[in-house]
Amino acid sequence: MDSVTSIERIAGIINRTGGRNGRPFDPATSMSTPSGRLKNWAHYGVMVPDLPAPHRFFGVMSILGTPGVAIFANDHAITSTPADTVYVSSATGSMTDGQFFVHEIAKDCEFRSDGSRLKFGDELLIEGAYPKFALRRRHPEVEVDLEIDATDVVSHFAHIPGLYDHWSLLARCRGSITDRHGVLPVDTLCTVEYATGVGLHSVAPGTRANMPVPFFTYHVLNIDERTQVLLVQVLGPAGLPIQRRVYVRGLGDHGSVHTRGFEFTVGRHLDRTTPTGSILRLPEQLSWRVADDRGNPLISIDGVSNHDYSYGLGAGFVGSYDYTGTFAGRAIAGTAYMEYIDRR
Repeated sequence: MDSVTSIERIAGIINRTGGRNGRPFDPATSMSTPSGRLKNWAHYGVMVPDLPAPHRFFGVMSILGTPGVAIFANDHAITSTPADTVYVSSATGSMTDGQFFVHEIAKDCEFRSDGSRLKFGDELLIEGAYPKFALRRRHPEVEVDLEIDATDVVSHFAHIPGLYDHWSLLARCRGSITDRHGVLPVDTLCTVEYATGVGLHSVAPGTRANMPVPFFTYHVLNIDERTQVLLVQVLGPAGLPIQRRVYVRGLGDHGSVHTRGFEFTVGRHLDRTTPTGSILRLPEQLSWRVADDRGNPLISIDGVSNHDYSYGLGAGFVGSYDYTGTFAGRAIAGTAYMEYIDRR
């Protein structure tokens, strides 16, 4: 048996998402903040792709606490304790600075235990409970105000009982993005995301060690007004694949997960320097594809970066790329949201 296939099969046995994908979201699902040693970090996210230039995308990628995984480690920013630290990357493609910020939770933030109010300093506020949320992002260059209606269409990335859960809801957002040029109305598909789990500093208090997961990329594409596609690739030590999946979902469609014929390639790189002085290689030109369950081409993408990368997705970057390609036999084009971390 091929060793790569074996690793993915083992990961699939541990990660019990198979029975969950394709089913409606359970409204009783918790979105609570960290509590106790078995749930000592949480992630809240909102991602909006395919916005008009100059914004191109909007995203919130926040982590309350510290998971203790290499790709999400911003240990240099901890000023109190790992559990008291919140990291946020929140940007549009038009922002030039200040997309990444860090706070001490006890001093700077207001988090209700059920997750219904999340106030990150003066920069970001997310309020509400499934299925309705409100978001306000304040930045010197851009202000974002969104009302979000989540559907019951959910994609499960991880479900390891008692250790790690991570899922994404298909949603629609309406509102505005305001900058010095004026007001851009927003009415489009987006995502609402949540994750929680056990971090290493909970298992071993005082440690700053991180699990050796060196590569992660995540993409969100709005194919049309009703259809959204997500790509996830996670690589472990020696490049062994932990997860390689494409999720297809739509309004009125609880979605499907595809792994057959998965390919992700970076044809040309560009370099960016992190706050710690490390240089990361990021995609300037990329392509990816996956087949349906019968082996027929399902989606094929060729993308070119918009050079709007901002630091703070853990130890990596968030940005966008313009793409062309095919989906279920028809031509498509648009602007994708992308998260990318390569510490190999």
